[in-house]
Amino acid sequence: MLNLDIPASERQTTIPANQSYCLLSIITTPGKAESMTRFALQNGAIMAHSCFAHGTVPNHILSLLGLAGVRRELVIFTVPEASGQNLMDLLCARFNIGKAMNGIAFLQNLNNHVTPGDVKKESDYIMIAAIVNEGDGESVVESARRCHPVGASILRALGSADHSKKTFNFEIFPKKEIVLIIAHSCHTEVLCQSIFGELRTEIPGRGILFSTGLERVVGVLDVEQERNGEQDSPDSPQDALQDFDQSLPAADYVALFAVVNRGHTGKIINVAEQCGGSGATILHVREMDSASQSWYSRLGDAEKEIVLMLAPHEISTAITKELTEFSATHKSGHILIGRFDVDRFQHLSDQGTAKDHPKF
Repeated sequence: MLNLDIPASERQTTIPANQSYCLLSIITTPGKAESMTRFALQNGAIMAHSCFAHGTVPNHILSLLGLAGVRRELVIFTVPEASGQNLMDLLCARFNIGKAMNGIAFLQNLNNHVTPGDVKKESDYIMIAAIVNEGDGESVVESARRCHPVGASILRALGSADHSKKTFNFEIFPKKEIVLIIAHSCHTEVLCQSIFGELRTEIPGRGILFSTGLERVVGVLDVEQERNGEQDSPDSPQDALQDFDQSLPAADYVALFAVVNRGHTGKIINVAEQCGGSGATILHVREMDSASQSWYSRLGDAEKEIVLMLAPHEISTAITKELTEFSATHKSGHILIGRFDVDRFQHLSDQGTAKDHPKF
């Protein structure tokens, strides 16, 4: 579900409770993010959340020159599902998204009524996400590119606190990286297997890998594989799969996210753990809506945090219910809640399996 029942004194936007939503995400240069956001809010978007990212381009020459990594910004718009396609068209036309490496846009429906065993809709594109320890993000990208020349974005994040470790009574949040790869669905298996095969370890807490289908993508970088005499990359996903013993298991998991005021993540994680959840990833973001007209709070800091959790269907439903009740009874910490399907899920540590709860 999506809980946006926030008093008018705190947020001027009002949204019908029974409306379906989608997420329209754009990865672009920082100089364009704010103008894109203002345009989107004037043309149907409810709100926007933004954070900086490190973009990578699969170009051998640029890599030699040290220019393959570029600064990017990820902007996520919450949009009524009925308006998502139209807003995407407007943004792409206005800001030339998809032309000359001018950014990438992807649309993802939120599924707030998922039930175990539901037949998942086939998608032409997928998003692969790897949540790993700080410093491992580049390894994820390199392992993916050994089988297919994809672009990727790396976000800085935090893992949920280890409650047994405190310094001066402050909880320690380990630093993490979220690697996002947008690709054709026919490459899902080989990309996931390449990443899994490279990063798999017996060390606990290495990270997780999952994928989810996308409704639409504009601007995905299709690059012909470079060859220099010898063929060091597979001709097709089917060829590459011969190098792996088995496929990644399909997942009966749901990704649940909660957007909260900065400093309230501990409460959210505690509620989730009481419902059987285990682990979360925290992303610092800035928020803008039609009322605020600004990315920044009065202190100039990022004013929101996104708490991302993956859990089996039953547990995610229980977490959603408890977070909704928590939001209604704790007026200082209103929560925006959303869920989306996970197609494949795997721990990067041998001690975990797809049947275990993900530990971030």
